[in-house]
This record gives sequence, C-alpha cells and structure tokens, in this order.
Amino acid sequence: MNRISTILLAATAWGALCAPAFADDAAIERRLYQMQRMIDAQQRQIEAQKNEIGSLKRALGKRGVHVAPVETVETPAPAPLAARVDAQQKQIDLALEKLETQESNARIAKQDATSVTIVNGRPTFTSSDGRFSAAIRMLGQYDVAYYMQDKSALALAAANGPDLSSGANFRRLQLGVQGKLFGDWSYNFNYDFAGSGGTETPGHIQAAYVEYDGLAPLAFRIGAYPASNGLEDNTASPDTIFLERNSPSDVARNIAGGDGRDGMGFIYAADRVYAALSYTGDKIQDSGVFDEQQALIGRLSGLVFSNDDTNIVLSGSGTWVFKVADSAAGPKSPRPITLSDPPELTVDNTGTKLVTSGSLNATNVWQWGIESGAQWQNLYGQAGYFAYGVDQRGAPGAFNFDGWYAQATWVITGESRTYNTASAAFTNPKPRVPFSLAGDGWGAWEVAGRFSDMDFNDNAGALGHPLPAGGLRGGDQRIWTFGLNWYPNSVLKFELQYQNVDVGRIGTIPALAGPGGHPAIANAEVGQSFDTIALRSQISL
Repeated sequence: MNRISTILLAATAWGALCAPAFADDAAIERRLYQMQRMIDAQQRQIEAQKNEIGSLKRALGKRGVHVAPVETVETPAPAPLAARVDAQQKQIDLALEKLETQESNARIAKQDATSVTIVNGRPTFTSSDGRFSAAIRMLGQYDVAYYMQDKSALALAAANGPDLSSGANFRRLQLGVQGKLFGDWSYNFNYDFAGSGGTETPGHIQAAYVEYDGLAPLAFRIGAYPASNGLEDNTASPDTIFLERNSPSDVARNIAGGDGRDGMGFIYAADRVYAALSYTGDKIQDSGVFDEQQALIGRLSGLVFSNDDTNIVLSGSGTWVFKVADSAAGPKSPRPITLSDPPELTVDNTGTKLVTSGSLNATNVWQWGIESGAQWQNLYGQAGYFAYGVDQRGAPGAFNFDGWYAQATWVITGESRTYNTASAAFTNPKPRVPFSLAGDGWGAWEVAGRFSDMDFNDNAGALGHPLPAGGLRGGDQRIWTFGLNWYPNSVLKFELQYQNVDVGRIGTIPALAGPGGHPAIANAEVGQSFDTIALRSQISL
C-alpha cells in the first residue's frame, strides 16, 4: 500500500467522524480510536515495505543487477504527503480534545445536579455530594370504633365516667420533612394536624429538632422529640401491632417523654447496642405552668442474639422526675401530677380514662421498666413489666403502682417483622408480593393477640370496706386484644381489632333520685366490663 492509500484512509476517517451515523459521542470516540489505529498500522506497513524494497535493491546490487531509480514524477512528493497526513492527525486530535471537553462538562453538570428519588411513595431530594437532603414524610391514621357497653351497668357506674363515645376520628395526620445538613447534621420537623379534643391532642408539633451525627453511631439531639423510653415506646407509630400502645408502656412514656416533649440528649445506635439519655421538660402543647417539669429519661437495649431467622432483644428503661412542675408562683405552690391512660383505644371524644392515680401533689416521680422482644421467622413475641412511684409532697410515704403486658403475632403469609438498629425496635412486615387484582399477590396478613394489666391501686382495701389510711383506689384495668392486620404493600395498612376491657375499681355510686332511686353507695364496685370493635386505615410515607 502506498502513501496515497494512507491519505485516502485518513480522509475516510475524518469523513466518518463528521457523518450523522456517529452522532453519539461514545460512538464517535470509538470510531476515531479505530481510525487512528488503522492509520498507525498503515504507516508501519509503509515503513516495512520501504525497508523491504531497500533490502531487495541491495541484494540485486550485490549480484550485479542494476536497478533503475523510481521516477519521482510518477509519485507524489513525500514532504507534501506527510504534511497532509499530519494535518489530518491534527484534526483528529482536535476532535478528540473537543469530545473529551464535552464529556468532562457533562460529568461536572451531573455532579452539580440535585437528585430526586421516590421510594415507597416518599419524595427525597439529595445534593450531588450527599451532604444535604430533604425527605417528605406523611402519616395518616383514620379510626372507626364502637364501644359495646351494658346500659344497666352504666347507670350504676356513673362515678367512673363510663359512657364512651363511639364514632370515628383521625388518630394521626402528620406531615413533615427530615434530612441532612452539611453531612454531619440532621433535622426533623413533623406536625400533627389530627386530634379533636378528648383523648386526642388538637394539632400540635410532634417533633422539631436538630441532631449532630458526626460521631456516629453517637448522636446529640436538641429540640422537641419523643425521648426514648423502652421497646414499645421506640416502636414507631406506623409500626405498632395494635391501634394503640399497651397501657403500662404508654403511662411510662408520657411521664417525661411522648410526642412534642422539649429535651436534649444523646443517642447511641450501633448494630447490637442502643443507649439513650435525655433531659426533658414539658410538652410543647401542655398548658402553661410557672416552673416546668424537669426529668431524666433513658433506655439501654441490646440485641443479645441474631441470625438469618432470629432476633432477640432485651431492653431496660427508666424515668426520674426530679422537679415536678409548679402550678403557680411561690415556694409552697402545689406540684400536681396525674398518671392515667385510656383503655387502649382513643376514638372516644370525651377524654374518659377508666383508671387513674388522680391528681397527686408530688416532690418526685419515678418509673422503671424491662422488656424483651423475640422474632423467629414469621413469629414475634414481646413482653414487659413497669413499676411507678410518686413521692408525696406534704405527706409521708409514696404511692406505688405497676403494670405488665405480653403480645405476639404470626404473619400467616410468611413475612417477618424486621429489627431496626436505629430505634432498637421492630417494624411492620414488608409484603413479598404487593396486593394487585392484576396479579396473584395478596400482600401480607398478620394475626395478633395481647394482654395488658395496668393497676393504679395502692393499699386499696377490700370491697365494701373503707379505704385504708394512705391507700389509693385508682382501679385495675385488664384488656384482651385481638387483631387482624393486612399490609397490601409497604405503604398501606389496615387493622381490624377486637378488645375485651375489664375494669375493677372501688368507689362511691352517686345517689339516684326519683322512682327506683337509691342513696349513695360507698365502697362499691364502680368498674365495668365491655367490648370494642375498631378498624384503622393507615398510609405511611
């Protein structure tokens, strides 16, 4: 092959570069690379042929054969040909340089762009370097319930506020945003628009805090948030097995924790160990007091065993209120506190709580609890015991109460509840095949049962007898709960729940005037037993 062929080949390469067929940058780059290799190969072949011609000439010369020189007029001058090849090479180099510049600019533009992802319906905005993010969060829970009470028992138990209101309400309707700032900081702002009075709190801040995560797994948090106080307490609201947390853990939760509680503290969340300690005040939505409550609340939890099928966790928690809120100014101002809880269902809009310590003037309040949870494949069990104490102010001694619970679930479609190291608690099962009429998926189905006992009696004495000195008759509430939970997908959840509530409490039945009336009856049974049926529809992003 001569140099004319080389020129034609270079021209062909340049034409190919400009052709629309190679408009794609990657294709152009590959084609240029191939053309360059072809040119280099042809040049090496030309040099080899020149060397071969020279060798043949020398061999013939040694044999006495005269070889006439090639007429230069029949071939192009080598200098102009080389110049043309060099020009073509420069054009190729310029094209490659331009392509590299375009690719570099494209990479820079992509790095600077904000990414938007939607996972399970939740929009998340993230900066290119991952140091800033914002995720939109939403939780909606709509409850419908009916309280099946004996009307004749209601008349006798009027002292216990017995007539509960059936109906419907939005248990939670939360909207918020959470994310990262400058890589080492995180934030969470969540507002709850639900609540219509009674056992519900009208619209309020559920969480509003900033957190430093630069020492992970250790984090420091300040603002308003539910301070960690146990396994059931740390189970997120969308992940609770039943419509409400059990009463013993809920009473402990709300002494110095719960939604919207002012506080500051640290959280240590490693793979197997979880620890948290917070200094807390009042809840944002609490009515004003002269001096706010001050307390310490904490939890220590460990994942004691874990493999592909099993997770077992032990958890201890406690609360110490070392300064009960003053109701007014002055050194002798009363410091009232009340421990109480509704019957594990909050649709009733009258705010009725069937067992309660009543308002106690206290110097200190304390609580401790121990819980355990175990998941094996698609089975899950959890239990806990809690003790509470209220040191009286202006009176000797203290009141002591306690409560316990046990609950279990079976996911009949085979999915498992998942252990979450960030909270040292368990989450809802995620359906392997989401529900769809177009396919063969039915989501995940779960059956569950629970028993709880919350006892606010302390030296209550016997039925028909006066209250002993220093005693308190707050009542003993025992509840059986059974539920059927359906998870059509990872966002939706439907819960059908049945309860049997049995409240035993000694008190006074008020006098009833008129025909069939009666005088007041002291030291009588004013508790009651009834059933409830409820349905919750939930969406959580």
